[in-house]
Amino acid sequence: MLRVLHCIYDDPGNPWVAGGGSVRVYEIYRRLADRLRSITVATGTFPGAREEEIEGVGYKRLGFATPYALSRLSYSYAASRLLSSGAYDVAVYDFSTYTPLRIPGNRAIGITVHHLTGETALSRWGPVLGRMVVGQEIRRLRRGRFFSATSRATEGRLRALLGPEAEIHLIQAGVPDELFVQPRREADYLLYFGRLDWVHKGLDVLLRAMAAVIRTDPDVRLKVAGRGKDADRVLEAAQELGIRDNVELVGAVDDGTRAELLAGAQAMLMPSRFEGFGMAAAEAMAAGVPLIASRAGSLPEVVDPPEGGVLVPVGDSDALARATIELLHDDTRRRELSRTARLSAERFRWDRVAEQHLHFLHAIYSAAGSTSGRGR
Repeated sequence: MLRVLHCIYDDPGNPWVAGGGSVRVYEIYRRLADRLRSITVATGTFPGAREEEIEGVGYKRLGFATPYALSRLSYSYAASRLLSSGAYDVAVYDFSTYTPLRIPGNRAIGITVHHLTGETALSRWGPVLGRMVVGQEIRRLRRGRFFSATSRATEGRLRALLGPEAEIHLIQAGVPDELFVQPRREADYLLYFGRLDWVHKGLDVLLRAMAAVIRTDPDVRLKVAGRGKDADRVLEAAQELGIRDNVELVGAVDDGTRAELLAGAQAMLMPSRFEGFGMAAAEAMAAGVPLIASRAGSLPEVVDPPEGGVLVPVGDSDALARATIELLHDDTRRRELSRTARLSAERFRWDRVAEQHLHFLHAIYSAAGSTSGRGR
């Protein structure tokens, strides 16, 4: 049985990130705890973090807890050392351009890629810093040997970067089984659910679209659920747009509150600028929530229109507003989307994802069997 190390800066409790990648790691490994000799998930340190064992999986915290920038930087250093000298048979690194790790060439290490940051780096950081980000991303990915991608979109971009012979496994993400049987109790609000990242998640697009919707339907409400560094910015922008009374910042939620929010939402809006998988979209579909999302990254393959929802152009707040107004005024369409979205989301079961990841671990171990780093 294998000793597995998984390096990912993020964690479901991380107040700055808490993204879908960390949930994916948690869901996969808790299903594999009795099929591997040991599992260590090495995350960054954050306020309140502690080393612990959760459902047979050990969580190790690396680096400094604060401030955020130092937390990421110190994690990169500590995790790189752990990959080089740690006692494991197979390791996986959840790739992040903003938390670069050194990948030793003599160890059995796979890289999971959710999305390529370089796609939006120039617009996000400007020409100078953006090109530096793109260059670093390319150099670090080309040092890897074994990869998994969480969407076909990311797999295609990786192959374009690494060449057609690159070993890339397609392993997506899943959703909680209970969402599929959760009853719908449609209320009178729209929902955004996800990390509060202004650029990545298109929160500026979301609020501009909501302002247009509210000009047509003044009673429309938006609930914004999730945590992240741009929570205050959401409220400030809502105030500037004159829609503060229509926007409720729910904040971080537990599983029960998430279920209640999904059960009552008339529709969920997801105007991301890029997505490696889009777990929030898959969860909404499984819960039968009509979904309006951007055509960003993996979202077209996850949403699977017209069954799973409606797609609009990336960054187009007018198109998002029009689609939202049309859906709000079409009860029959919402009911049909609720039914077909659940059927489409059957693709995303965590048990199947865990089996695929276990196969990936064994493939890395077998292919790297001749390296000197095995079994330290």
